[in-house]
Amino acid sequence: MSSKFDMKYLSAANYILGMEIKRDWAKRKLWLNQRKYVKIILQRFNMQDSKLVKVHIPIGVKLSVEQSPKTQEEEEDMFVFHM
Repeated sequence: MSSKFDMKYLSAANYILGMEIKRDWAKRKLWLNQRKYVKIILQRFNMQDSKLVKVHIPIGVKLSVEQSPKTQEEEEDMFVFHM
């Protein structure tokens, strides 16, 4: 893109589109965090004092490509809200 547009490299992003980005370059790891964005949304709707609840996904779950949907049906099932 820099061959077509006048650009300036400002270093790797630490925050973009409501997500905080942390990296461990040596271990080739990347973490995304939306904590700040969630706080802004909660404040917008006056819910900043809401109680925390547990989610169905345990902390530390590692996702992999092998867990990706293999069929159209599996892909559609990903978007179904489960209680």
